Amino acid sequence: MKLAHGLCGTILAALWLALVISYVAAPCKLIEEHMYTMALFACQSLDSFPTELPTLTLVFFLVLCLVLVPGTVVQVSAVRWNVMLHSVGVATLAACILKVCLLYGESRSLLKDSLVFTGIVTGRAAAMYLGMLLLAISRRSIISDRWNLDYPNMIAFHRPVGWWVLWMSLLHSLAFGFYYLCRGGWRELLEACLPVAVRCDGSDHCWNTLGLVNGFGVVATAATIILAVSSQKVIRRRFYNLFYFTHLVTSFVFMLFCGLHDFAMVILMFPGLVFYVRDRFSGLVSLRGSTEVTINILCRSETSSLVMFSWYPAEGNRGSHLLPGTRWVYCRQKTISGLEWHPYSTIFHGNRAFILLKAAGDWSTSLCNSATRDTLRLDIEGPYGKSSDSSGRLGSGDQVRTLLIAGGVGISPFIDLLAGPIDSRRIKLVWAVRGDEYQALAAAIDFQFLRQRAEICVFITSQPLSDDVPTLETKIGSGFGGEETPETAGPFPIFVLFALILASATATDYAAHYWDSIFFAQVDSLMEWALLMRVMPILLVAVGVVVVSTGLQLIPRCARYFFRERATNLDSRQLVEDAREIPRSQVHIQHGKVNLRNLVQQEAQLGLLELKACGPERMLSELTSITRWLTSENYQVILENLEAEL
Repeated sequence: MKLAHGLCGTILAALWLALVISYVAAPCKLIEEHMYTMALFACQSLDSFPTELPTLTLVFFLVLCLVLVPGTVVQVSAVRWNVMLHSVGVATLAACILKVCLLYGESRSLLKDSLVFTGIVTGRAAAMYLGMLLLAISRRSIISDRWNLDYPNMIAFHRPVGWWVLWMSLLHSLAFGFYYLCRGGWRELLEACLPVAVRCDGSDHCWNTLGLVNGFGVVATAATIILAVSSQKVIRRRFYNLFYFTHLVTSFVFMLFCGLHDFAMVILMFPGLVFYVRDRFSGLVSLRGSTEVTINILCRSETSSLVMFSWYPAEGNRGSHLLPGTRWVYCRQKTISGLEWHPYSTIFHGNRAFILLKAAGDWSTSLCNSATRDTLRLDIEGPYGKSSDSSGRLGSGDQVRTLLIAGGVGISPFIDLLAGPIDSRRIKLVWAVRGDEYQALAAAIDFQFLRQRAEICVFITSQPLSDDVPTLETKIGSGFGGEETPETAGPFPIFVLFALILASATATDYAAHYWDSIFFAQVDSLMEWALLMRVMPILLVAVGVVVVSTGLQLIPRCARYFFRERATNLDSRQLVEDAREIPRSQVHIQHGKVNLRNLVQQEAQLGLLELKACGPERMLSELTSITRWLTSENYQVILENLEAEL
């Protein structure tokens, strides 16, 4: 069964790749068939097929890339080296080089023809990558739930695709810019790229529609450059608010002006926009006003400040449908900032949720300093995380060993993992922490219970600085929380979703073309042309996105009444008994730094190793290098890097 499933996925992935590359590389244009649509397989004549066909067929296979073959397109261990992800861009550049070779010695206008072809294919590649990018910006969707993808997976996919959008957009703009410059000089370039007045040739209308449309493209190109600069790591880390709001606003400007430049790009954006709007609907539902959280100050010293927040989540926001160890929420404190939302790993235990917060930045420091009372009101959106279906991805028991490596408050997702339902696999937790932070967190976490479920080794990197340790009545992990794995929808919603999006994109595209055919003759000025021929079709798409997103809210509920696929519900008492079968061990405490290289190598020598890490960036980078080295030495190590604050 697994072999057949893998073979089917490979065939679908190859088919998707061949069709998309054949669209992007424009084989018809490559062989000089100028009057054809270049629609995927063959070169259909514009007179024989509807104008919507090329775009809609591409939408079909764009949705297919995540619906049917997500394991090969998105969910990979090192997404930046994903062959399918980069093959579209590489094929585009190869087609540009091939075009030059085919024209060499046969065309008097080699440079101009090459520039036109480069502009066309890079524009198509940018549009294709933009459609893929928007599919990976939702924090939660039907597709991510079905295929066990979480937000960090999506971000890892989002970044390299975004860079491809940037480079293809720049090549597209530069190619046509040089083409107009070579054809008619600076005046031609100005008239072709900006809506300036043009010389009238005696016709009734002397509107510079080409300059207006290309002017929209110029604005979109400028926006993508701003996106690239503001997304640099140094800006994201040091000026997160600047990055976040610049990214949000500029992304909207970029997508809007891309649609004004070429309406086909709006249809390619349709699936991703549907997922994003649905995600925002779900986020607003989970928000439901501010939440009163209980404050426990764990540590206040010159070197560290730790606070634990806890609250009773609403019935539908307890995260029981999500995999323990992957759950997180967005938090906002209006008295600090009404605009800033920050993600934090969350521990769900019993009917309560917990966040371990360390003062590490301006916002978190302000929040810790404001924790001077017993309670505080926070806006909390979520939870988000992987679907609970992904728990058995690597097997269980003796088939796999799990090594958890945490630094400081990076232990949060692993406490959430160990305090929830687990199987009998061998788990080892290694925690590197400062002395004062260990004292504080040990007062909040019941390690005596958790050591029944995992071997726990603590490396204290500095001496405790304070004897003032809080006493808490209830500790995290004190007894099993008793969560149950809920029902999950079967494959029915995926294919309904696939058909619904394709049908909606078709209807929207048809409505936009019908609108153009009705109002084109009524246009009396360039301004009216821009509003009726460019802005109004985009508004029609926006209405379609909202309608379909609303409909998607009903699909999971309807699916439960038809195709049901019940996950195995684990009885809490049986889980505790299974946990007791794991030999009890003391919490091993050592003073000094942990040798990560020797630790991971020793565990990898025992067989297949699932390595999860959460903590400082330096530790995560070192573990990434160690994993690559062990993989090159034929060890089986699967690394998943987490971040304490995502």
